[in-house]
Amino acid sequence: MNRKMLTMILGALLVVGFFLPYLSMGPFSISGFELIKSPGKADKYVLLLSPIAGLLLLAGAANSEKYIPSRGILVILALVGVLYLIIRSLIEGKSGAGAELFKVLGLGYWLSLASAIVLAAYNPKK
Repeated sequence: MNRKMLTMILGALLVVGFFLPYLSMGPFSISGFELIKSPGKADKYVLLLSPIAGLLLLAGAANSEKYIPSRGILVILALVGVLYLIIRSLIEGKSGAGAELFKVLGLGYWLSLASAIVLAAYNPKK
């Protein structure tokens, strides 16, 4: 599979993962989209980096790999957007907060994280 096709698939997975459950607590789940709709949090703009980067990666790959901004910057933005929840909980957290967070992270979060990591790791020349 070439880089263009893989970038299109992983960019789409970043966007889809944002709408799947980011946090799952028993029968309740919260998607990334629902997290940004909550009022009064400035964090929502950081969480939006991941799906926006996914859309720009998808569009750039479809446009003969002409990315605006560059592919490397978009991959970094996607990683920052996905890793923000973990970083924030570790900074704010009490002892054991990181372990509790890993228990409630949902399918959408893990899908987005895996997509962002593969995008960062797989960067062959054309």
